[in-house]
Amino acid sequence: SNSQSNVETVLKTNNLLTYFEFIKSKSKLLSKSKSMKKLLLEYNLKPENIIYIGDETRDIEAAHKVNIKIICVSWGFNTRKVLSKYSPDYLVDQPLEILKII
Repeated sequence: SNSQSNVETVLKTNNLLTYFEFIKSKSKLLSKSKSMKKLLLEYNLKPENIIYIGDETRDIEAAHKVNIKIICVSWGFNTRKVLSKYSPDYLVDQPLEILKII
């Protein structure tokens, strides 16, 4: 739900932009899980081929709801402690840790 330019700025700053095929920013009006389902259909994607990156508990809940793996980052909205209670697939503290996962 962050703006595409903000996401791209963080990825560029950490030399990670080239590792992503696309970045999609959506309106916050739809629930996150509904937005994810819509993207899967729109791009003909399979959940097992997607990794969602988020920074809040509702990202984890939405990803779990649509069977998409999620990497949570501890430097965003929710703290590491709070995020870990929601059982993300991965929880990272530094942007470059994402590379080890993907």
